[in-house]
Parts: sequence; C-alpha cells; structure tokens
Amino acid sequence: MSDVPLQDEQPTAASSLLRKVTKTLRGTMDTAHYKSIVLTLLYLRFVSWEFEQTRRWAEAEGLREEHLLDGVGGQRWIHPLARWDTLIRRVRDPDDDPVTVLDEALGAMRRSDRDLADLFPPADALIGDMRHSQVTELFTILEEPLDAASYENLLGEFARFEGKKGGEFHTPRSVARLLVETLQPERGRVYDPCCGSGGMLIQAARFVEEQGGDPDADMTYYGQEANIRSWQLARMNLHVNGVQADVRRADALERDPVWSPKADWVLANPPFNMRDWARNESVMHWRHGVPPQTNANFAWLQHAVDRLSDQGSAGLVLANGSMSSKQMREDEIRRAMVEGDLVACVVALPPQLFSTTPMSACVWFLTKDKSPQGKAGLTDRRGQTLFIDARPMGDMVGRAHRVLTSSQRSEIAGAYHAWRGTGRRGAVYQDVPGFCRSVGGEEIRRNRHILTPGRYVGGAHLEAPALRGGQGAGLIGELERELLELLERSDQLAGRIRLHLDT
Repeated sequence: MSDVPLQDEQPTAASSLLRKVTKTLRGTMDTAHYKSIVLTLLYLRFVSWEFEQTRRWAEAEGLREEHLLDGVGGQRWIHPLARWDTLIRRVRDPDDDPVTVLDEALGAMRRSDRDLADLFPPADALIGDMRHSQVTELFTILEEPLDAASYENLLGEFARFEGKKGGEFHTPRSVARLLVETLQPERGRVYDPCCGSGGMLIQAARFVEEQGGDPDADMTYYGQEANIRSWQLARMNLHVNGVQADVRRADALERDPVWSPKADWVLANPPFNMRDWARNESVMHWRHGVPPQTNANFAWLQHAVDRLSDQGSAGLVLANGSMSSKQMREDEIRRAMVEGDLVACVVALPPQLFSTTPMSACVWFLTKDKSPQGKAGLTDRRGQTLFIDARPMGDMVGRAHRVLTSSQRSEIAGAYHAWRGTGRRGAVYQDVPGFCRSVGGEEIRRNRHILTPGRYVGGAHLEAPALRGGQGAGLIGELERELLELLERSDQLAGRIRLHLDT
C-alpha cells in the first residue's frame, strides 16, 4: 500500500470553502477575480485573529492595548476598523456600503503599517461588482476556521480552477517538497527568482523546522516576482505561514537582483517555455550562451547559476524540451553547462503532476562544486551527472491529477544523497537499471549532450524469479516506460508546431 499523499492533495477544508465561494459568486466574475477577493479577505481575517491572540496575551500581562502600538508581543497592531469582528458587523448592516467598509479598513491598515501600503488592491476593484447580499454571504463563509496550511491549500485549489494561468503562481506541494528534500537547505540563504505565491520558500522553511533547526535564525529567504498580484499573494502567504522573507516585485530576467546576496540554494519553478521575456544580451550571466527570445528555459538556468555562491546548489522545474531541444542553439547552451560541470542531476518527472498544464516536466539540479568540498567529505562527482527516471512514479488523486508520495520522494532524494555523499552514514550509491545511473562526461558527449534520463538509465532488468512471480507486472512496466517516451516526444513535437504557428 502506498503512503498517503500530502494534505493539500486530499479533500480539505480549503476545497470545501472554495465550493461554497464558487456557489456564491458563480456567474458574476471569473476565478482570477474571486481568488483575489477571497485570499485578501482571508488574510485580513488572519491578521485580525493574530492580533486578537496578542491582545489577550497583553491583557493577561497587565498591558493596555496602546502598548501593542510599539510592537510588544512581536505582532503588528491592527486598527479597530480593520478587525474582523468590526468588518463582519458592518457588512451585515443593510445601511452600510460594503465597498466603503472595506475601503476604510484597508486604508487604516495602510496608514498604520508601511509594509502594507502596496499589499492590497483597491476595495472597489475587489468587491465593487458584488451585490450586498453576496458580500454578506461571503464574509459568513470566511468565518469558518482555516489555518496556515489551509491558506496554502486554497492557493492550490485556485490554481487548479484557473488552469494554465494558475501555474504561474502555484507549484504543487509534492513537487516543491521534492526539490527541498533533495537539496536539503538547512542553513544559509535561499532564493526563488520567480516565487509566485511563495510556496518554495515556505517549504524550505518547513524543512529547516522539520530537521530541528530554526527557520528564522538558520535561513534567510529572498524572492522576486514580476506579476503584481502574485507578488501580493506571496507576501500574504509567507506572513500567514510565519516565514520572514524579502520578496521584491521585479523581473529576474530583466535585471540582476543587486539587493540580494549570492544564494546557497536556488529553488524555482519558472513558467514553462516562456516566450517574449525580457531578453537582455548585456546581462553578464549569459556566459554559456544567449538564450533565444522565444524560450526562456536556459535564461532561468543561467540566472540560477549566476545567483549561486561558490558551493551553492539549485533545483529548477522545467519543461521536458529543455533536456533535448536543438532549436535556436539551445543545445549549445546545454553543452556549455554540461562541459562546465554544472549539471549534477536530471530527474524526469511523471505526467499529470501539474493540474494547470498537460505538459510533462523535469527537474534540473545544478551545483557549482562537485568536489568533496574539504571537511564536508562529500563524494567526488566531478565530471559525472546523475540521471533519475521517475516517470512511472506518482499516485493518482482523482481522474487527472498525480502526486509524488513521501516514500516516492524519499526514493528519488535518497538516490541523489547516496550519489553525492550527503545521505545516511554508510549509504553507498548503486546504479539501478531503469531508475538511476551515474554517467561520465564522455558518454554524455557521445549522446550530443542530450540529458533525457531514459536515454541513460535503460530498462529495469527482469530476472527469472520476477518473471515467474509477476511477469505481467514487469512487462506492463516496460510498456509504460515506452509509452512515456513516446508521450515525451509528442510534447516536443507539439511545442515545435506551436512555435511555427506563432511565427
């Protein structure tokens, strides 16, 4: 029996809340609009609840509310007009205009805390098109208790509703966890150049806490996001989840983030095959080749390398075409990165992990230093690359969505840890036919620097006892692998066709 998928992949309070919201707002606006409404109002409710806990603590300590204006208790002070009990009482008053109520609340928040000055859309833009009865019903729905995990789950639910556009702000949690569990960021600086709603940074902080560390003292979190609404969502999501991060609104590919230091860890899920990006040939980090204007995959890869410290590592989720594309000299950039010994590991992911797109994906793990790193005593992997074929993995949740369970993620991350020498003491790496293989540079050259794992790991060996006991299962596995190879080729051909149709 496989283990239980992550909480956000199960029916949750978030999915229940979204059904109620959809029933209330259906037909009056699109999903992107009521995503903004719901998440903003939930954030107001959260900070109000947070303040109320601090206020009660202050009362127990014999302090007056005025002391909280100076930051006593470590929480921001919330103006009475923006407190949830005031908001819900006023919106239920038939003589009070909901837009005015919310506008006064948001205005009070902005005036009392400069950090919130650019966090909220105008009240009229949020609820101006809603009937008074809808606003009242929505506030009633949002009174139901939701914790920080549910807030993040709700972001995932909205991403599924929005489809392709949802993928621009949300990374499925099992994918984010795979990157974090493989790289194990426990101390230093972590950076996400396209942070969406902040999920990668949150998972990094949770990993530190799970390992017994202090997420605030042991790690520093940085992020960039070009889309203003995603940037606002990221700041709210990070606050709700207790992660103190410096997240700026900026296009990472347009200019270097001079405000952030080099990172020990880069985690990113850039938009797949991004077109019309801010291609700037004068930017110094195109040292392996200038990426084509019609696809930013290798722009993101090189940006990650540029932002890494001397012994830093990165994990990026990219479309499968990045592993084998020969268009517009992308193969030359890939060759330069391989010959520069920057590619530590490539993982082919199973299909249907991303409910927002039918495209298959892979993960590139990059590092600037494959040496033993002195006292770290790692395995010397200079001139080698690990290939992992995880396409047969994943458990279906519903009809069209797949997740990587904790045991499956552990199998992938464990192979990398054993290979790199960061796993449990005494763990020895071994190639596993059909799953993982360590490959030297000469073999990659013979394959023209194509990095598709299926090309290197081969098929699983079917030994005689296995054939006798489960011949059908073994043959099905081989056929599934062959089918996935064909689907991957289909994705690449479809991308080429779209490219020609757009030009």
